[in-house]
Amino acid sequence: MPADVVPDSQVVTQLLREQAPHLADMPVWMSSASGSSNWVFRLGETLAIRLPRSDDYVADLANEVRWLPRLAPNLPVAVPAVVAVGQPSRAFARPWAVVSWVPGDLPLALDGSQQALLAESLGTFLQSLHAVDTADVPAEPEHWGYRCGEPVTETIDRWADRAAAELADLFDPASVREAWQRLRDVPAATEAACWVHTDLSEENLLAQHDGRLAGVIDFGGVGVGDRSVDLLYAWSIFDAPAREVLRVASGADDETWTRARAWAFVGPGLLTIANYRRTMPARIERLTSMVETIAAEVDIRLR
Repeated sequence: MPADVVPDSQVVTQLLREQAPHLADMPVWMSSASGSSNWVFRLGETLAIRLPRSDDYVADLANEVRWLPRLAPNLPVAVPAVVAVGQPSRAFARPWAVVSWVPGDLPLALDGSQQALLAESLGTFLQSLHAVDTADVPAEPEHWGYRCGEPVTETIDRWADRAAAELADLFDPASVREAWQRLRDVPAATEAACWVHTDLSEENLLAQHDGRLAGVIDFGGVGVGDRSVDLLYAWSIFDAPAREVLRVASGADDETWTRARAWAFVGPGLLTIANYRRTMPARIERLTSMVETIAAEVDIRLR
């Protein structure tokens, strides 16, 4: 199968017959959990198969397969368990993996009390993840970049400036640049690097009916870095009171929180909006609100 062909349920069944025959009789259907990195198909009610959308995401899948078994026993909520790993073949040109299906609802419409419960339980999850032993785990500063807690560089400034220009129909560019100037001077991380998920957006959190965290998915970016990277989406998921609950529950100090806010504005905020505004409208609507919320914290209105 050429690398640019979109897989379907027949391709998935063929892969299973060839490499995981004990799973080949399970019903297969496309999941709404498919994202920008992987196609996701359900295998019955308890499993899912993840297939990288491009060669760029093969390393993320390998990362997830490698580290989830080490992390999972230390975490207080459900995460995917690796059930099978497939190799490239004529049916699909990249590696793939079968994982357990983690049940729960995306936290997209929670009321204030539900947000508070999610924030508290997410903070507990972060405390557990960040405390897992990092011995023998390589830190990759060049790979992680800002995720290592480094100060803002001129390169990041150029990204912000370019995004301000590209989003001129959405935000006032001068206001965006002024907000970034007020946010950008963040202290470098001084704490030891720890395990970080790196992508705790709404799409990767699963909630119980009362709002408590039920599970966390998509560990493709997991690694060792600055704990602030796991707080970036606080301004997207939570209102102000719930953000404070998360801040306390996660143990984030002022410096960590300040770094998270700055990176949230420019990374998941401006750059993601610029790159995905035509293809992921629902997500972009949430991130647009997030950027405006962060700017308001430094007394800037973007439009």
